[in-house]
Amino acid sequence: MILYRGQDLTSLFLKVPKSLTLDEKILLKEYYSEHKRGSFEAIINKEKILPFAACVLSHIGCDKEYWIHKHDSYLERNRKIKSIVDGVFLEMKTVGSKTLTLAENYGVVLLSNSCLGCFCSGDVDLYADPNEKEIIIKCLTDMGFLYENRSGRVSNYSEQVSMFFNPNKLNDGFWINILWTTTSRAFLIQEKYNERLAKERISAKQIDNSNIRVLSETSLMYFCALHIASGHYYTLSPGLRLYVDIDRLARAANIDWDLILKWVEEDEAGIRVQIVMYIAHKLFRTPVPSKVFNEIFNSRRNRIFINYLLKSDTKQIQSKSSRLKRLYVELASDGKSFFASILKRLRYYLKMHD
Repeated sequence: MILYRGQDLTSLFLKVPKSLTLDEKILLKEYYSEHKRGSFEAIINKEKILPFAACVLSHIGCDKEYWIHKHDSYLERNRKIKSIVDGVFLEMKTVGSKTLTLAENYGVVLLSNSCLGCFCSGDVDLYADPNEKEIIIKCLTDMGFLYENRSGRVSNYSEQVSMFFNPNKLNDGFWINILWTTTSRAFLIQEKYNERLAKERISAKQIDNSNIRVLSETSLMYFCALHIASGHYYTLSPGLRLYVDIDRLARAANIDWDLILKWVEEDEAGIRVQIVMYIAHKLFRTPVPSKVFNEIFNSRRNRIFINYLLKSDTKQIQSKSSRLKRLYVELASDGKSFFASILKRLRYYLKMHD
């Protein structure tokens, strides 16, 4: 969180520089002028948004050469990541994998052709069919990736995600996560999401001059929203950086919003996608049609939930986590009464263990 004059400026440092208003540029310059460069850099490092902030600062003329140099170091790093990912897809092709598809985050960077330097994660996520699990694990281990559980991750999610680490890639090594389901989280009923994902992987697009496959624009937008809502409970770590995916994709692609709303209904996605789009629109002025999220405000229960996630006046997001808080978020995301949401899950788990 970057607090200044009663507001969190984080979303401004994450914006596409050209989308900043004159008033926003002035506000950022004033904030920057009140900090020594070293102390400011410590703040954005802590928030894990350095390449985004570097891009913005060089654009608005704050220590331009210094921040261009910082940003260029990420640009070089991310070109190496593209080469790593391309090599993985090439090897998977040779062993017969047909379902591997690049997911959110780095997938958005490549598909939207947005700034390659504005990516700072230490891993990439890929979707794949669990029927290919054996050949994918063997292929990655043959490429020097270690099949292991990442520190701090819950081991009982192993049926949902497999994690691979290669200590010889990049300076600090590199992680690849293979998602066998839409997301790796508790409380979530995601069978319909998984069925949709399996269909959409078939029509995945290939990134120009590479072997990398990524979901089509509308499909990627839909699953990015589900990833943010269900995988990160909207606002948990890495926080607002998640919404960069929504913003960049909406600005670069011709999204079929009506189709997304149709999928929401068919997949019983509740209000998850709508809330993600509202937060992106509110904090980033992301060009999402109001018809996508307006209806959620008709319910007092939904309004309370949104106010829990986001304080509109200060632009601060809810960032505290506990099992009880995560359960509340998941139940509220159904857009129904808690009783109806709990009953739905009881019926589901009884059916699963029948």
